[in-house]
Amino acid sequence: MTQDNASAAPTIVEGLSAREVAELHYKAIFEGDRAVWVATLCERNREMADRRGSSPDFWWDTGRRYATRYGVHYRFRQVSIEDPDYQKIFFDRLNADGSRRGRPVPIHMVLEGDTWGVKTASY
Repeated sequence: MTQDNASAAPTIVEGLSAREVAELHYKAIFEGDRAVWVATLCERNREMADRRGSSPDFWWDTGRRYATRYGVHYRFRQVSIEDPDYQKIFFDRLNADGSRRGRPVPIHMVLEGDTWGVKTASY
């Protein structure tokens, strides 16, 4: 993906709620679909996604490691903060057998224009 493509408008998430984008984010990491995963990020994080050592690069590597080694996947738990342009959403991190793995993890969503994107994610 070129730098121009990385910062392009994420049409795949247009019209989705913050929760829907967050769910798509975790589904894409589990399935290894980097293009969809990048599209769920906020603009700044999309721009940094292909930079080695960036936060998004670390998130991808960590999330994929959990998914491939342990079958970790994520299930919506609750919205803890809901503002017009920001949401903090918690997900249960689950092992392949469906048992919980640690505490629920937060994902921070920001509204840019009319599209929600991931500002900070936890795996």
